[in-house]
This record gives sequence, structure tokens and C-alpha cells, in this order.
Amino acid sequence: MKKINFIIAIMVSGLLFSCQRDEEKVPGVWNSDPVEVGAITPINGGATIAYSVPKDDNLLYVMAEYERNGKVYTEKASVYNNALTIEGFNLPVGAKVKATLYKVNKQGERSAPSEVEFEPLEGLVSLAEKSMKLQPGFGGIVANWDNKVSTPLGIRLLVPDEIKGGLKTKEVYYSTIGSDKRSFRGFEPVPTDVAVTFEDKWGNTSDTVFYSTTPFFETLVPKPYADFRSNIPYDNITNLSGRTTNTLWDNIVNTSGHGWLTANGSSGLSITFDLKQVVKLSRIIIHGYHINSVYGQVNIQQFELWGTDKIDFAKLSDRPYWLDSLSVRWGSLSTSPWNVDPTTELPAKTFKDDWQYLGWHAIPRYDLMVPPDNQAALNLAANGTEYEMPIDAKPVRYVRLFVRQVSNLMPPGVNNYFSMGEITFYGDNTVPQN
Repeated sequence: MKKINFIIAIMVSGLLFSCQRDEEKVPGVWNSDPVEVGAITPINGGATIAYSVPKDDNLLYVMAEYERNGKVYTEKASVYNNALTIEGFNLPVGAKVKATLYKVNKQGERSAPSEVEFEPLEGLVSLAEKSMKLQPGFGGIVANWDNKVSTPLGIRLLVPDEIKGGLKTKEVYYSTIGSDKRSFRGFEPVPTDVAVTFEDKWGNTSDTVFYSTTPFFETLVPKPYADFRSNIPYDNITNLSGRTTNTLWDNIVNTSGHGWLTANGSSGLSITFDLKQVVKLSRIIIHGYHINSVYGQVNIQQFELWGTDKIDFAKLSDRPYWLDSLSVRWGSLSTSPWNVDPTTELPAKTFKDDWQYLGWHAIPRYDLMVPPDNQAALNLAANGTEYEMPIDAKPVRYVRLFVRQVSNLMPPGVNNYFSMGEITFYGDNTVPQN
């Protein structure tokens, strides 16, 4: 019995000792002066607070404590900084924010507080909402906006809920681009009501913008298209290992080694398509040649586009008329069968004076983001890269594409080695047919 009592006594003593040790771990108050606050610089949705870095070997960091949207948050800065930034507010003009700064030592103890107050500049979602421009697009609505500091934004498209009333979400698009555009599609060419809001990573939402319009008609331009390369001088007419352009419109996408690939060392950077009908183009979608690849191999990364609704076939024999200045100067036409010297003088008038310019287009570079957005790149491979045509462009039937970059190289090099897995055209084919 005495042995049992002795064991119990030891256990109780150990428990009490453990409690005392836990109580000793609870940080107390650091008997230190408050942070010496300097200039406070308002920013959009917050402020940067400067302070003098205390000379104390026991200092761990400086901390700001504040309330945002009903919750308490903290921001910390290491001993190597002399300022910290508080952000994430979307307040009415003139509203003020209070924050408390502390020094925190290596024991987790806080110094005496320093109270500060500032008036944030206009919130980022509010700025984005005010910059937004809406216009009718092909099969939907086109939104343009500015994102002043490239913060992560969600752009939410709302449509009337015919069952429950009010609005419901149709699509949310996420972006960090400083000046971005999004085409929200899936609408018929009838009077349409939509609404758009912005939201940020801090849970702020902008005012709702309401918009009514009638989207333009859009359809997939029927495949197959026609290969017009053999008709147009200086187009790249090679077929590598039997890979003809017919596989460029067979709807087989994101598979291995499928599509069209030029012969390495061939001549010419252009390829011309006949859509077989006149179309007011809205967009082009291009898939890569290899599975899950958009930046690797020799997939086209940048290209220039020209179009026309009719061709003057009498000009096909006038070879200089069909020259492209960049193809000449880059030496891309210097080998057989074209043999055009890079110093060749171009004629005063070329096809570009008669054809319509449809823009210089570049693939989104998610691989160059920090960190790289690998999922976005995989989405491009699976869904194809979409290139929008100028909204004011006239209808065309023939489209001539000039390769400007492959394999991160511009110019593409003298070997003229480039590829595509699939190309798809969309637009309005109800326009008059010439």
C-alpha cells in the first residue's frame, strides 16, 4: 500500500512540475519601448508603414495587427526590413484603418504597442471595375479591364436565373495580367442581359456592372479546309514523311506526333488556307503537334496573319508581289525551291497592300511565370490556344499565316522547321459570299 501511495505521489508531482513548465512557456510582456513609426504611405487597398529597426539582438520581427472585414489579421516583417505593408481593403473613399504595431522578441513576447491610422487609396477590385469596358462579341460578351498591380482577380459573369430569380454565376475567369481581355461565350445572337463583378484574394467584391447587348452570330467554319500552298508563291510546300496538311483539320488533337510538320531545312515560313467560303472571322484555335506540349518541339509560338475574300489569280505569276519582308531578310526563302537572297529588294507593292492584316498573335507564356503555371499550360495543350481576330476585320476566305517564332527563337532560324497539330476557324459565315 505504501508503494502504491509513493507512485501516486511521484505522478502528481510530475504533473504539477509539467504544469509549471507549461506556464513558464506562456509569453509574457516584453518590457520594451514601442516601435518608432516613420512615414505611412497609402497604397491601393492598404498602406506601407515605415519604422526604425530597433537595435536589439533579442528582436525576432515587427508585427502589425489590424481588422479587415470583421476579422483580425497580422502582418510580420523580419529584422532586415524597415517597413511592412498592409493590404486587402476595399473601403469607401475617406474611410480609415487602424493598426497596432509591436516588436516581438525570440520568446514571442510583445513590446508596448504603437497605434497608427491611415486612409487606403481606392481598392483594386474597385479600380478594375471602373476600368472595365464591355462590348458585344461573337457568341457572347467581350470584357476589357486594367489590373493596376497584377493582383490575382476573379471576373465573375452573372446571368438571370429564370427559375429562382435574381442572378446566377455562368463563368468565373481568373487573371493576374495587367491589362486583360476575356470573351465570355455560349450566347445566342438575341438580346441578352448579363452582369459582371470582380473579386480578389482577400474576399472583396466590386460593384456589379449590368450590361445588355445582342451578341454576334458565331459558328465553327466547316472542315475540311483546302490547302492553298501550292498556289501561292513562297509558301512552305514540304510534306515531311507523308504528313500532309489534311491532318491539320481532322479533329484529332493533343496526341503524339499528329498534325503537320515541315521538313527541316525547307524554304518558306508561310502557309495559306482556303476556308471554301467567305467568313467574318472571330477566332482561331491552334493545337500543338505533340501531346501536352505547347512550348516545346517546334510548335508555333508567334505568327502573323493576313486575309482576303478573293484572290487575283493573274497575280500568281508575279512572284515578287507575294514576298514577305521578314521572310526575305531572315533568309527564310534562300534555299530551294525559292532561292531568294536576303538582300533582295522588295517591290513597291506586295500582296500586303491588297490583303487585310489580321494581327500578330502570340501564345500565352504560362511557362515564364514565377512560379510557372503548369496546369494552365496543360489546359492550352488539351483545349488549344485561342487567338481572337480584330473585331472590325472584314470577311475573308483565304488566310495566309507567317511563322514568327518557334522554340523560343525569333527569327525562327534558317531551317524553317515548324508544326501545328490542328487549326480551327470560327466566325460568321452568313455574310455575303463573293
